[in-house]
Amino acid sequence: MNKKINNITLRENTTIKQAMECINKTGIRIVLVVDKNKKFLGVATDGDIRRALLVGKNFNTSIKTIMNRNPITASEKTPAAKLLEKMLDKGIQEIPLIDNKGRVVDLVLLRELKSIPLSSPDITYKEVKVINEVLSTPTLSIGPKVKEFEKKVAEYVRTKYAIAVNSGTSGLHLCIKSLGIKDGDEVITTPFSFIASANCILYEGAKPVFVDIDENTLCIDPNKIEEKITKKTKAILPVHIFGYACDMDKILRIAKKYKLAVIEDACEALGTEYKRKKVGSFGDCAVFSFYPNKPITTGEGGMIVTNDEKIANLCKSMRNQGREEGDEWLYHKRLGYNYRMSELCAALGVVQMERIEEILKKREKVAQLYNRKLNNVKGIRIPSIAPYVTKMSWFVYVIRLEGKKFTKEDRDEIIEELEDRGINCRNYFPPIHLEPFYVKMFDYKKGDFPITEKVSDLTIALPFSNNLTEKEIDYICNSLEKIINKF
Repeated sequence: MNKKINNITLRENTTIKQAMECINKTGIRIVLVVDKNKKFLGVATDGDIRRALLVGKNFNTSIKTIMNRNPITASEKTPAAKLLEKMLDKGIQEIPLIDNKGRVVDLVLLRELKSIPLSSPDITYKEVKVINEVLSTPTLSIGPKVKEFEKKVAEYVRTKYAIAVNSGTSGLHLCIKSLGIKDGDEVITTPFSFIASANCILYEGAKPVFVDIDENTLCIDPNKIEEKITKKTKAILPVHIFGYACDMDKILRIAKKYKLAVIEDACEALGTEYKRKKVGSFGDCAVFSFYPNKPITTGEGGMIVTNDEKIANLCKSMRNQGREEGDEWLYHKRLGYNYRMSELCAALGVVQMERIEEILKKREKVAQLYNRKLNNVKGIRIPSIAPYVTKMSWFVYVIRLEGKKFTKEDRDEIIEELEDRGINCRNYFPPIHLEPFYVKMFDYKKGDFPITEKVSDLTIALPFSNNLTEKEIDYICNSLEKIINKF
């Protein structure tokens, strides 16, 4: 008997209390009951125990009185594919394996047989080929592939300049610094985002001033921006969350009225169009990210885009330790950073950009499959795309539970059950203002940004990648519906 089985196997005279302690200790929500000869008798789940206690059983009740004596089992010789098929067909998460003497020899968990990742990059032989080509050259940094990648992104977004960096976070930092934002200044942004969009403001000693989101678009609510503008406000940093576009017309009107810079955090939105114009081309500058879960990837990397020559030159210099193009290697004109993108990352980006329309179509197909299969599932809300978004670049597929029926605790339980079924998912995003060091630094508390908090408590990001199959999507959607229907 293997170690896992030893830890969850109990004798028939074991009490409910001992079974509960076993389940809590192992994290496996089932115990196996055997007789003195180790012959398998049945199973008891955490659900069986809860139901027994509700009908009056006590903690000292013998487990054999509440166990299931006829659970679904399989022979120890059953192939893994057959086990998976049986478990999916019966809707069970665990199956005991029995030998020819009636003894339990293993417990197979669904999550061990099937695992659908939250995301995965779309890499083909073309990307592998170009990486090998770069590796055969002596130039692995500051070479032609970086310039080629920059040119392709600038042409795609239709900006004059593109500056490759080693991450979206680095790009946002350089944008803040290139605009002269400093200690004591304020930048208006959203609390519903990955934390980097606010942290980049703190890097220069400035203060992120949060504005709550629109409940439908999940982007910063432009109707609430003006009330947060002060004499210290220097810029607005809208985030095109999940690939959804912010209402840029309204934001640009406010920025013009108060003479504020606009930095677009388009890290999740390469390819999204606002009124038929690419996001990233509206503000003074913008940033895209190429982390592996983004629409295109360079492994790690980011890209600043701008039409402002001064911003472009400053960012080029600061990403390279403060050197300017043409300067001697050890001549540093200003404070800079090692934010350069490698030739290997850039080469990957070049090929990904050549495939970008193919990639975006794949992601659109996956999103529409989800929409069709989840549209009539009661208790959830599928993504809502604003009419001004004329082209969508899907970063993730995030559903929301209906607030009248579900709580944050329910959401967390649903995520846990999906994970148990081998479906990787996550809550996207926790509110930035409630992250521990933001609470400590700015004394934020629950209720400060109620829409962000409400949305955040009920979001679930489902597995999303270019090559997710319809069969996998069916499994995800059917599992989600079954779990939700239990509430």
